Amino acid sequence: MHKHLTAALLASAIFAAPAAAHEHEAILGSWDTVLETPMGNFEAGLTVAQGAEGYTVVIEDRPPEGGEAMPPMESTISDVAVEGATVTFLRSLTTPQGPMELTYTLTADGDALSGEASSSFGGVPITGTRAGEGDAMEAAAEETA
Repeated sequence: MHKHLTAALLASAIFAAPAAAHEHEAILGSWDTVLETPMGNFEAGLTVAQGAEGYTVVIEDRPPEGGEAMPPMESTISDVAVEGATVTFLRSLTTPQGPMELTYTLTADGDALSGEASSSFGGVPITGTRAGEGDAMEAAAEETA
């Protein structure tokens, strides 16, 4: 009986491990994001990658549509963690008003991204789509037209 139980547990662990190991891949990749604030929406490109040293996040702020490009704010990203389809990290910014820290929690669901950036002022929602998805859909729509 003990042998059968051990074999069953070992088999279930072997088949479950690949699914758990690849679950984090849902968050990996490049995303087009929108931070929705009372002062307006702020767009950015966000990339989550896995390397030999662990996970990394790169954010490239984009100028507002139709607006002038602002000088980029100096920022540092640290404390990156991935659990399942969720990434969390800390972004320390240098703004004209002084330093600001934002704690991000973002979850991927297929090609959609949602979450929040929180600070001492409260949280603001973030939404996003996998980068390039909109371009692919536009190209497909043009081909059928």
